[in-house]
Amino acid sequence: MARTAEESIMKPYLRKLILEHRALNRMIAASRTLCLQGQLKELKRLRFQVKAKISALQRHYYGFSRTV
Repeated sequence: MARTAEESIMKPYLRKLILEHRALNRMIAASRTLCLQGQLKELKRLRFQVKAKISALQRHYYGFSRTV
């Protein structure tokens, strides 16, 4: 199956975003453990933005949004 130039760029970007989302989840869990409430809010905001990007890319390439 031939990939378009756009796909060859966006699929690795999508994988990077998924890894970033997982890292943010770990950071949020650590912040909860350490009771860092100020940092927790910012991390959750970043995680939401990353998840929105992931969902948009998945809808574009797969026609639906997979769960992260």
